Amino acid sequence: MGDRWCGERRVRRGQRSEGQAAGGGPRWWRTGRGNVLGPLVTGLALCAFGLGSGLVYLHHQAAFRAQAVPAKATIDQIYASAPSQTSSESTFDQYGLVHFAARGRTAHARVLLVAGCRGTCLPAYRVGQVLTVYYSPNNLSYAQLRSSDPGTSAGFLIAALMCGFIGVIFIVAAGINMVTAPYKRR
Repeated sequence: MGDRWCGERRVRRGQRSEGQAAGGGPRWWRTGRGNVLGPLVTGLALCAFGLGSGLVYLHHQAAFRAQAVPAKATIDQIYASAPSQTSSESTFDQYGLVHFAARGRTAHARVLLVAGCRGTCLPAYRVGQVLTVYYSPNNLSYAQLRSSDPGTSAGFLIAALMCGFIGVIFIVAAGINMVTAPYKRR
């Protein structure tokens, strides 16, 4: 049998170095720990990402509410977003392009009028209607119909639940791998 170099040690063919398991790869991966650690780390990362993105969204909304300025705006145009498929029925949002006076000039913004329309939206708003909108003095092109909504927002819940749910699936998979690992080695 010939010799080969493995790192700084000479290893005879057919023999494994100390850190290697049969079939190659690090021993910790081949013994099943990798089958647990991989999904566990992925699941925890997804849960953290969901929570983090939700908290960032809440922070941005709180910052907007802290500096929001009310203004009377006139609706110039009403349009609907592209439909999105949720469950068996498609939904869409209704937006309005508005103009309002801010800092001595006319500003234009897109405002969400109705969210989650199914089929058709009842005509609650019309072109030329005057609304009170809240805008950010730092960004005149961003406005909302309401400035203060102290409750938990849907954006936070959607981000946290979507990533969190997928993360929990990975964590459960890691738990299943951990429980079944001793039976796979037999």
